[in-house]
Amino acid sequence: MSGLLRGFGLFLLPLCGWLAGDAVQARTTLHLAALQRTIELLQRIRQEIQYRRADLQSLYRQLCREGLLTQTPGGTLQQLPAPEQLSAAERACFTECFCGIGRAEAAQECERLSYYTARFEDYLQQARRTAQRQAGLPHRLGLAGGMMLALLFL
Repeated sequence: MSGLLRGFGLFLLPLCGWLAGDAVQARTTLHLAALQRTIELLQRIRQEIQYRRADLQSLYRQLCREGLLTQTPGGTLQQLPAPEQLSAAERACFTECFCGIGRAEAAQECERLSYYTARFEDYLQQARRTAQRQAGLPHRLGLAGGMMLALLFL
């Protein structure tokens, strides 16, 4: 009976390694999605300011109603928290961008939002290149690590 349990445990090690690699892949996918949503949000805010000259508080409420942002009591665009999936540098850029919203005229604000959109597009391209280079690697490394552990316990 103990041999059966030991064999089952040895089988689970590579499986757990594969699943660990799957978790890394999922985190990469979430990171790319967060960057894409940030770019879309910046583009939307820029359009609203450029074409409708929307004031920021009503724009914030509208974006919350549409489900693009989660509404917090007393929240504003300037206090918008950065998505957790972003890297530290990307979160700092997000915070810098949104803290400065509403401090310039509409034309300058649009230029500023275009600048930050371009920065996030660069972040997205870098992240995509990294993801392409590492495609399948986390799964293989996780499986290999699990198999090494299984071999050690043989």
